[in-house]
Amino acid sequence: MRKIYFLSFLFIISFISCGVSRPLIVNQTDEVVKTDRNPQFDYYFYEGLRQKEDGKYDQAIETFRLCLAIDSLDAGLQSELGLLYASIDMTEPTIKHLENAVRLDPYNWWYNVQLITIHSSLKNWKRAIELTTELQKKYPNKEEVYSMLALLYKETKENEKAIAANDQLELLTGIEESLSVEKFQLYLLCNKPKKAVAEIDKLINKYPTESRYQVLRGDIFMQQKMPAQAFEEYQKVLASDPSNAFVYVSLSEYYKSVNEPQKAMESIVSALKNDQLAVETKMDVLGQYVEKLVQDSTKFAETESLFKLLVDRYPLEEQVHGYYAVFLQFRKRNTEAIAELETMLNINPKNEQTWVRLIQLFLSEQNFKQVLTVTKNAIDNLPTVPTWYFYRGIAQFQLSEYNDALATYKTALPLLKPEQQALKSDFYAQIGDIYFKLEKKDSAFVNYEYSLSANSKNMMVMNNYAYYLSLEKSDLRKAERMSAKTVELEPKNSTYLDTYAWILYQQGNYSLAKFYIEKAVDNLPKSDDSSVVLEHYGDILWMNSKNDQKEDDKALEMWQKSFDAGNKTEELKLKIKDKGWKRDL
Repeated sequence: MRKIYFLSFLFIISFISCGVSRPLIVNQTDEVVKTDRNPQFDYYFYEGLRQKEDGKYDQAIETFRLCLAIDSLDAGLQSELGLLYASIDMTEPTIKHLENAVRLDPYNWWYNVQLITIHSSLKNWKRAIELTTELQKKYPNKEEVYSMLALLYKETKENEKAIAANDQLELLTGIEESLSVEKFQLYLLCNKPKKAVAEIDKLINKYPTESRYQVLRGDIFMQQKMPAQAFEEYQKVLASDPSNAFVYVSLSEYYKSVNEPQKAMESIVSALKNDQLAVETKMDVLGQYVEKLVQDSTKFAETESLFKLLVDRYPLEEQVHGYYAVFLQFRKRNTEAIAELETMLNINPKNEQTWVRLIQLFLSEQNFKQVLTVTKNAIDNLPTVPTWYFYRGIAQFQLSEYNDALATYKTALPLLKPEQQALKSDFYAQIGDIYFKLEKKDSAFVNYEYSLSANSKNMMVMNNYAYYLSLEKSDLRKAERMSAKTVELEPKNSTYLDTYAWILYQQGNYSLAKFYIEKAVDNLPKSDDSSVVLEHYGDILWMNSKNDQKEDDKALEMWQKSFDAGNKTEELKLKIKDKGWKRDL
């Protein structure tokens, strides 16, 4: 069964038709001709309409069928049945009844439009065009019929016919911007650039003071890869209207095409400073160029002046503050960036993305107490968004508030939607980590299973689950399988390599464990805490050495490095003091 589209449009039509009682026939002069009514027919007809309004489509169809038994030649009834079948995606009866409605009342505008819409949604272009052509003969002075014809011809790539339909429409409406631009695009599709330009020239002639059409003419030359002619047009605009904002935007594209990035950026800055350019357009332009503006180290002072100018000029425009915050973060001025994000939230406290940016900024600074404050405010404003609870739980976990974190996550779980399986997996993963910290290891492992059920590709969970199993020396084969999968997917991830090496160590496979722990050390990011990995390296070297003094010395060296890196456990101190332990070889 093919799905029928444009139903929202059809339902609008159906509500209009609901006001048309049985039976109405519209003739060429749009006069309403009433016929005698059958009381029984009327009873069932209006009962069917009521059932349809209540969403009881199956009952409404059955009621309308009773009407059919009384009078199958009623066009209004046929139309209602067609729309009902459309609402439940039954194509064949939809078309059958709407075709009947048009056959019974061929001059009814709405019945025709309903049927054309259905055929268009099913891409039955030939029938849709045939119906629209017939409708045009009946309503030769109705603008909408030519719009429909032009759209249908465009869909079938009959662009010449689409132009002809638009020409007929233009005779009724006169020269209009949207119509001229549409014909311009159609002429380009027909590979007739001169006629395309002529359409813009018509706008220039009709509106000689509207310099944006002259800018558009230049843009056409740019599209045709004729930059010299485009530049000439832009210069004409600047000569007659030097404050025109649009020409600066177009000039930036020209300068980019001729490899003059500095002038391109200068043109954009001129456009953004121009009061004639609407703030919405400025935000669109700024969004395209903000990355280059932010990263141009030679223009930091000028760029900041521009952002401050925009912020002062548009203090209630969220995006201006948002782009300025991006600039400030790039300059590592987080305190000022936070102030801009907070301003955005004062303007619009329902902006989810701004809350996320603010929370992530505090997380990047490991300011977990502030994360608690921000997530509380986010929950107050948007209580059904599970993301806030997720970040809040992370902060509570980092602050060792494990029971509070557990309560936060359990509050959020019912808020998750069925399509949020990846997030659900992350929630259960966090719950598992909490239970492990609370030394409720069985509960931890149960929640890791829940996590993997929601997202079997959650590598962080597979790694943590495998590592904790190895610490407990429990089900090491399962731990090895999970860990091997993470290494296969991310062969240079030092955390995953370390886990895999440690599981192999627990299984007594010391030589293979040494191979993977050395890969883990080689791939350690400089910013990561290396202390645990180095201790593991020492343990693996010790058990792999078989009394090889060089290996033993290297093991002691790794333990000492681990200690110096901040790993001050009593167990590690004892290894260093006793220079290892007795091996059962």
